[in-house]
Amino acid sequence: MIKLLARWLTTSNPSKKFRAELDLMFWGAKHSRLVRRYFQRRIFYVYNCDISHSAEIHSSVKFPHPCGVVIGSKAKVAAGCHIYQQVTIGSDNSMAYIKKNTFIGSGAKLIGGIEIGENCHIGANAVVTKNFADDSTIVGNNHSITPRKPKTEK
Repeated sequence: MIKLLARWLTTSNPSKKFRAELDLMFWGAKHSRLVRRYFQRRIFYVYNCDISHSAEIHSSVKFPHPCGVVIGSKAKVAAGCHIYQQVTIGSDNSMAYIKKNTFIGSGAKLIGGIEIGENCHIGANAVVTKNFADDSTIVGNNHSITPRKPKTEK
């Protein structure tokens, strides 16, 4: 707790400060209702983000531009992910599970109980409503771009 507070008080970098506040909110969800409520409201009013304290977000997840992010209560985000501004994860009671090292571009919407594989790239303003395998690039409305395989010489 002391390390989290020190990190929060000593940084002026918005993405690092946001991450520290998020970690403090998750700490408060387990240990202190007052701390959880304070940081959840601070995240909402300062960054305009609505992130549930019961979501499972790994501590290595990066928020390069923490503004307007919405993450639902049962969403799971694994290690190494990058989530940019205006991203929405989850709707109603079904939430997405995002696996390791996934990049989610600005304004993307991940709706429903879907599963996104490892090392995926989700483009800006993409709408994702179905599952995708590892190493996919997703753009538009559930459209996956697969890289072209090099032609073999005969």
